[in-house]
Parts: sequence; structure tokens; C-alpha cells
Amino acid sequence: MIRAAELQDFCEVERMIEDFWPSTGSGFAYKKGSSLPFIQLCHSQDLLVVAEKNGKLIGFGAAAKSPLIGNDSVYVGAELGWWIDPEHRGGVAGVKLLRFLEEAAKKAGCKIFNMAFMETSMPEAVRKIYLNEGYSLSETTYTKRL
Repeated sequence: MIRAAELQDFCEVERMIEDFWPSTGSGFAYKKGSSLPFIQLCHSQDLLVVAEKNGKLIGFGAAAKSPLIGNDSVYVGAELGWWIDPEHRGGVAGVKLLRFLEEAAKKAGCKIFNMAFMETSMPEAVRKIYLNEGYSLSETTYTKRL
């Protein structure tokens, strides 16, 4: 089941973020509690959703919205995290979670929605999902550790 996240889900969402963290390749250790401001922001904008199976959270989607830099009457949603626990991948949960997050962004007033993928975490599989869901490549990010 995919649903909007509730306050009591925050600890489990943080657990999933901590599980996801090593795949980012940042080289920094996860600092407990540091994701809570992001979780709260996404939730306050109605852009925090969860996947649940047999009463246990198995995934989350989180996004934030802001005005478009060139037209402040248009809102853009940007994915901050999209995760399904590894033992539940390969089915439809991830795509359903993505679609639910898109609908939440629409309801929140977003006219554009951006999804990212990391070269360090299943890039070809994620790219295929995005293309199948109607996304087009619009920007590439390079990272430099300072």
C-alpha cells in the first residue's frame, strides 16, 4: 500500500534514509537525526509518502517544492529521496511510489517534477523507469568534494 506519510512514520523513514546513505558515495558517515529537518519539510509540503507491506514500511518518497527560478508563479517539485528496501525491489512498489509522489506534487501545485538518480545506485534500472514513466533527461549534476 502506498500512502501519505504520518508523523509516526518519521523514525522509520529516517531508518530507510540511513540504509540508503552508503549508496550515495558521499564518503561521510550518516549522522543520526540529520535527516529529520528534511523529513519535516517534505511532510509539511505534503510531499512525503511511504510504501507499506504487512504493516511495515518498506519504502519512501520525499520531495520539496519551490517557485521556478524564472517564473515564481510556477512551482517545481524536486525529489530528495526515493527508496525501496532491497528485499522488496523488482516488483511494482517503486513505480507505484513514484506515481503517488507525482500525484502528491500535482496536488501541492507543482507543474514540473524532477527526479534524480545516482551513478552509484542502479543507474540503468532507474533511468529505464524514468523513461518509461515519461521523464526526459534535462540536467546532469557533477559533484566535487571540497
